[in-house]
Amino acid sequence: MAVDAGTSSIKTVAFDLSGTELAIATRETTTLRPTPGHVEQDPSAIWDQTVATLREVTAALPDGATPLGVGVTGQGDGLWAITEAGDPVRNAALWSDSRSTEILEEWASDGRLDRIVRQCGSKPYPGMSLPLLAWLAREEPTQYERVDTILSCKDWLTFRLTGERTLDHTEATIPYLNKATERYDRDIFEVVDLPDAKSMLPRLVAPTEVVGAVTATAAAETGLDPGLPVVSGVFDVPASGIGTGAATSDGLSITLGTSLTHQVFVDGPQPDTSGIQMSLGIEGLWTYAISSNAGTPSLEWVAETLIGGEEVAALEMLARTAPVGSDGVVYHPYLSTSGERGPFIDPNARGQFVGLTPNHGTEHLVRAVYEGLSLAIRDCVEHLPADPTTAALAGGGTRSELWCQLIADCLGCTIVVPESSEATAKGAAVLLAMSQGEYPSLSAAIERMVTIDRRYNPRERVADQYDILFDLFSETKQEMNSIWSRRATAFDRLGSESGE
Repeated sequence: MAVDAGTSSIKTVAFDLSGTELAIATRETTTLRPTPGHVEQDPSAIWDQTVATLREVTAALPDGATPLGVGVTGQGDGLWAITEAGDPVRNAALWSDSRSTEILEEWASDGRLDRIVRQCGSKPYPGMSLPLLAWLAREEPTQYERVDTILSCKDWLTFRLTGERTLDHTEATIPYLNKATERYDRDIFEVVDLPDAKSMLPRLVAPTEVVGAVTATAAAETGLDPGLPVVSGVFDVPASGIGTGAATSDGLSITLGTSLTHQVFVDGPQPDTSGIQMSLGIEGLWTYAISSNAGTPSLEWVAETLIGGEEVAALEMLARTAPVGSDGVVYHPYLSTSGERGPFIDPNARGQFVGLTPNHGTEHLVRAVYEGLSLAIRDCVEHLPADPTTAALAGGGTRSELWCQLIADCLGCTIVVPESSEATAKGAAVLLAMSQGEYPSLSAAIERMVTIDRRYNPRERVADQYDILFDLFSETKQEMNSIWSRRATAFDRLGSESGE
């Protein structure tokens, strides 16, 4: 039984020990934005949605299927703080929240951010628990005084299932772990003037550790058997890498979703700090990740705005009618109003087509979008400590045969797509199976539970063409930096008066 508590939905999936999906249930979640920059969810509502999926899957299990336990994964980072009694202190601030930006800027200016990086190996961003906790202490001191334990989303759910307060290595690394020992270094709270918060960290557990058992109260709510083991798991990014089969040394995993996430599994922490690296807590592996704000919204925008309400799935056929390189049109997929976060950080970055002439038709623009997304993926991968020969894909974008092939061509390596569409939940199931002694190692569990459905090999001549196009993509992106800044300044000066 694997719970995947994502930002937009909660899923519970039951797998057998060969990785075959037996039952699945999904509930949509509600995200709150009470003020600009504040992104929140109600922890109690997230638990209620999780309960509903667990009850549905438990009832749908085939006759004779007996759960080994429950593995949990979910959205990473954020601040899911609870009181001594176990109640949420307030709504959870999510990973995408930006309210603590000013605090991080202060830490950067006075050198404290550099000290944090030296300890854990990566820079925290505004949606991580420590800057959010500092914001709470500054802006809502009464609420801060109520905090007993700081958790993540998935660890809030394991707490509700078991009553145990824990945090796994992937959630704890930034910024609470010493990268050399992979254990807590609570002196980090002294660095940010929150010495009284040292006691707020829960027990650190490995992702294959049984943190506790389903309590009688949770069993009554969920339909699970009381006493069923619950495993800590990891948050959704590394869980997806495990579920795609990429969680071996130098294994590369890419998620094609609302945003693009790229991660490589490496032996131990890396000296490069351009991405986010986290201890996996298993077999000495670390995962090194770079996420981009670019993703499927570019395709959705094309379908709605350029094609006039067409389904995204129909774009592929149109794009195939244009040649490699879209007859000279280059697209930069930075549509997010937050700009870009990987492999470069620029809140003013915006999307654009470069090279348009009257000879270009809709098919060229659509293909340029697919190509621009694929080249943005290459841009991120080239900033990872990896030289991959194979990359595993997950996420909704894998439904596009064209996009998968273009990624193979742009990266110059083989692309594999696993059979299951629920890679993140499967990652949680793999860790659960390991915890119960069903497999002796991560590689053994992956070999048995992850099946590859499709492969895409790079086409040599086409890959050579995309090498040339990538240089153009990168050079024009570099030239746009100053233009993005001037554009932002100009539109700030224009204001918001309506035209006639």
